[in-house]
Amino acid sequence: MMVLSTVFVFAFSSCGPREPRGISLEQTPLISGGLGWGVVSLSYVRILMEPSIDSADVGTARRGELGRILSRSRRFGSRDSGLWYRLEFASGSGWLHETALSMYRSEAEARKMAEAGR
Repeated sequence: MMVLSTVFVFAFSSCGPREPRGISLEQTPLISGGLGWGVVSLSYVRILMEPSIDSADVGTARRGELGRILSRSRRFGSRDSGLWYRLEFASGSGWLHETALSMYRSEAEARKMAEAGR
């Protein structure tokens, strides 16, 4: 009888109203609207065709230029290791290493920092 009453209490006590739980999701391109924006932080950089130091150039960029981040790639290797970002600039698109960029969530934030000279 004791077992039956315990089962009854557990079965019906779990059916009551509950407090809503907040869920914290990691930012993803689908939810956040994109990967963000990058501002060139070095004086002068080569924009590359592929995420590799040995890749062909497709252009150049100077400090303060901003571009929308299209994708990212993690490379492992002595010379190419780290995160690479493919950006779309006004003049075209290409790859830059993470050490050449400062990243921001929105275009407005990136533009503000680029104009401030950061």
